[in-house]
Amino acid sequence: MLFFKDSFFWRSYPQSNTPQQSLIRNFWPDAPTDIDAAYESQESDSVLLFKGQRVWAFSGYDLVSGYPKSISIFGLPESVKKIDAALYDVDSRKTLFFVGNEYYSYDEAKKTMDQGFPKRVDETFSGLTGKVTAAFQHRGFTYIYSGPYMFEYSLQTKTFFRMLGNSYFLRCTKY
Repeated sequence: MLFFKDSFFWRSYPQSNTPQQSLIRNFWPDAPTDIDAAYESQESDSVLLFKGQRVWAFSGYDLVSGYPKSISIFGLPESVKKIDAALYDVDSRKTLFFVGNEYYSYDEAKKTMDQGFPKRVDETFSGLTGKVTAAFQHRGFTYIYSGPYMFEYSLQTKTFFRMLGNSYFLRCTKY
């Protein structure tokens, strides 16, 4: 699991209770700092980092040729000025892009935006009314950060399980 904040990111490993902190630029020299959103695409085997209206793709430590690109490559409308959070759903093989209180669904295999989007976040994720600031999947559950809380869901059954403090996975006092 990767967590981003300002110029830093933390990697959390299952075999360790202490996350490893690194400077983004030490790991990815061509990356921007103050990342808006990030996700790992299993389709392209790359990590995508978003800042403003641009996206960077990295394979290992290396910037993928042709990047950075405009976020419009995903089929997002020009009105989208930044992505607040991104989530790759392992089961559907779709990436959800959260923008304000709405989200878009992108089909990674077809490389097209799904029809019928954007949708309001609270249409799919009960209990969420604010802006989504981060999202990821872990051990079959989807975790969505909003404000001081993290919400645990099952995307398969569209079920809300519990609300947790946003430091649940990254146990540190300041980040």
